[in-house]
Amino acid sequence: MEDTCVRSLLENLNRLRLHQADLISDVKDQIQRLEKNLLLFKTFLNESTEKREIPKKVIEDIREVVYKAEDAVDVYVSQALEKETEKYFRRASDPPAKLLDVVEEVESTAQRVQENFSRLLSESELLIGDASDRTPTQLQNLERNQVVYQGSSMRQDTVVGIEDETNKIIGYLIEETEKLDVISIVGMPGLGKTTLARKVFRHPRIEYEFPIRLWVSVSQVYRVKDIFLGMLRDLSWITEDMYDKTVQEIARTLHARLEKEKFLIILDDMWTTEAWDDLRHAFPIRSNKSNKILITSRSRVVGQAINPNRESHCLRFLTYEESWMLLRYLVFGHRNCPQELEVIERVIVDMCCGLPLLIMLVGGVLAKTASTGEMKVMQSSWKKVAESSKTFDYSDMEKRFQQIVLFSYNALPSNLKPCFLYLRMFPEDFEISSKRLILLWIAEGYIEQKTEISLEEIAKQYLEDLISRNLVMTDKLSTTGEIKICRVHDLIRDFCVTVAYEHYFQEIHGHGGEVHAYSISNLQRMRHIAIDFNNVINFISSQPYGPRVRSILCSLREEIILLPTNVSAIADAFKLTRVLDVRSIRFTRFPFYLTQLVHLRYIALTSDFKVLPEAISKWWSIQTIIVFTSSRVLEIKADIWKMVHLRHLKTNASVILQNAGAGGNGEKIQTLVNISPQSCTDNLFERAINLKKLGIRGQLTMLLDDKGGSTTFDNLGKLQQLEKLKLLNDLHIHPKEAKLPGLPPPHIFPKKLISLTLSYTLLGWEQMSVLGMLENLKVLKLKNDAFTGERWEAADGGFQQLEVLQIEYADLVFWEASSHHFPKLQHLSLRNCEELKALPFGLADILSLQVIDLHRTTKLAAVSAREIQADNKGRRLKLSIFPSYE
Repeated sequence: MEDTCVRSLLENLNRLRLHQADLISDVKDQIQRLEKNLLLFKTFLNESTEKREIPKKVIEDIREVVYKAEDAVDVYVSQALEKETEKYFRRASDPPAKLLDVVEEVESTAQRVQENFSRLLSESELLIGDASDRTPTQLQNLERNQVVYQGSSMRQDTVVGIEDETNKIIGYLIEETEKLDVISIVGMPGLGKTTLARKVFRHPRIEYEFPIRLWVSVSQVYRVKDIFLGMLRDLSWITEDMYDKTVQEIARTLHARLEKEKFLIILDDMWTTEAWDDLRHAFPIRSNKSNKILITSRSRVVGQAINPNRESHCLRFLTYEESWMLLRYLVFGHRNCPQELEVIERVIVDMCCGLPLLIMLVGGVLAKTASTGEMKVMQSSWKKVAESSKTFDYSDMEKRFQQIVLFSYNALPSNLKPCFLYLRMFPEDFEISSKRLILLWIAEGYIEQKTEISLEEIAKQYLEDLISRNLVMTDKLSTTGEIKICRVHDLIRDFCVTVAYEHYFQEIHGHGGEVHAYSISNLQRMRHIAIDFNNVINFISSQPYGPRVRSILCSLREEIILLPTNVSAIADAFKLTRVLDVRSIRFTRFPFYLTQLVHLRYIALTSDFKVLPEAISKWWSIQTIIVFTSSRVLEIKADIWKMVHLRHLKTNASVILQNAGAGGNGEKIQTLVNISPQSCTDNLFERAINLKKLGIRGQLTMLLDDKGGSTTFDNLGKLQQLEKLKLLNDLHIHPKEAKLPGLPPPHIFPKKLISLTLSYTLLGWEQMSVLGMLENLKVLKLKNDAFTGERWEAADGGFQQLEVLQIEYADLVFWEASSHHFPKLQHLSLRNCEELKALPFGLADILSLQVIDLHRTTKLAAVSAREIQADNKGRRLKLSIFPSYE
């Protein structure tokens, strides 16, 4: 953790030197003295952690003085920028007293560190010396001490010994009943209740039996309205006005929808019978459809009280044999455990006492050493785990769990520790978007650029590593197999909360709209705050003051609206904020006061405004701007090309960009979503040379010339790194005028394009032959009448690399194709294609096909999909059809 703080401050000082040199010219000497001692800390932390544990007091001293230095530098920059803006910034003859004091305190701490450890480190043949005297080669060698793990392959629902449990639950669920039947899985934390429920939920037999399957995380703290709205959202049965309705009205809508189809609802992590009483009135009781609800709970009393007529299914502990099999699978896969480790292995299996989650955590630690293939390394690590078991409290299972999580945490490389602790910023059982998490990690300074790989790719590797260690769970994958949503087990999150508090993370609690007093009193020392209760206005009205706060995340249960006075209070209370993720708060107009937060690196807003003013140029260090707006168009008055650190600009509106002025560049920009066609200039694409994801929204006819001449679309060819492209046509004008004349020839498209999304483009199906010639295209999503017409005859020689094909809201009736038209297709999704007569039977011959997903198509299409599944040549083809038409 501490080495990440040191490195982050060094990087910030380097950014200041490169991009704000005038601001720090008067304190140049102090900055150089600070950098010299920070390099000393960095060298010491990197070298000594490889050899021995550093005393906690020294770690705390380094952490505190680095945070003080970071605060002093940021305060100085804030004041300098403010004065410069107000046109009366004058160079001072003496450096600011606070900054000078902190520099001297850093030097004093560095001296103590060197004095206390020089003898100790010399015994290990380590020399700290003056870090500034190190050669570049020595410093590069130190950099290698922090490892970027590639992460082992992720195993979904890894379970051993519960096949009998799975079959029992499936047996209960497929029983025919006249009334709603509730089955409960109960057991202590870590036994695998959720894992078993997920395995059942995703079982082919269950998918076949239940056209409607809903997963709901209830948790200890829940909100009935959010749960009901989430269920309707999953059913694609939600409208904008639904958010303004009462709980009773929403419950009636949900009840009516559930009456239409046979359903299975999983209510995961139910704590009390009161939670069931709050939810039950939305579920139809009497029907002849054999509807089921499956509940998981820590309490057997809860399960029995909810359905006294059925005994709760109590999960058992794994036997020694099952525990042994699970540990071996996690560490060695299908290979045998080396004989040299078998004796130690028995001790490790015993210490886990048959709890699957404990075995998963220990297995995650041991798997990393096994991947080295070096027996001495493995033996040392296994012995360390076995020795640690002697200190465990076997009388208190929860305490022992925390001890094993602590062991897993201590085994993390230092660069992963802050990333792991950051997960406590999200509420319990929260669905964490991997893309959001990665951008937040980068903004916090947790990801270090070491190679030609982008920061985003390195952060993705970090996440995969945490998953491979079983500290984070994969919840949902994208159609291409990428991690889409992840979660953290409740008990692991509890550990994160405890440890993160020592690093100045705090959650702002409230009850009934009132803020807990200690949440406010502790703010002055905190650096990261998470707000997960609804009355944010009461929190702001309590006059909070967080002079050291760097990040604010709001994960509210429902969207709220903030008035301008509330916004000014945020800017005044948290002046040094770098991360502001308040997407659950709606701003009716642009919050100008937020432009005072000059250190912002990441901001996510929900709004009704139409303009981002020129004043956002004050965000000199901004990396990510995310705006969700009700407006169709968003005009950005600022020159984004002068935002030299900007990496991602995302909004659902059509962005109108200013013409690029002199200076600045777009080398770091990777995402522009969505920009207007008129902003797609030659100048833009020449600057954004590393753009990887582009969304264009608006009147797309502006991009193309129906006479076949040179077009604006031709500029896309300059984007040599572009991988993902979205073209969203705006139909606010007459549809005939909005219809695209056709697609440009294949050679005009960016060469590295692997994913393409089209919406409302109203193209004829014959134009698909153009897309078929895109050599690297793997994902094609056609939405909202992207193509129109009754017949699509696939052309020969196209789509040779296509893996994912999604078609939504199309009037397609006849589709003719064979296996050689889509030789590598893996996932086919057809949604709201309500006139399609049949799927091409030739799809059955595609050897790579794994999933066919039909949602609101026709009965004839459903029949043809089942015929394809029946003729799948022995392959396992997953078929999902809603409604089932049976």
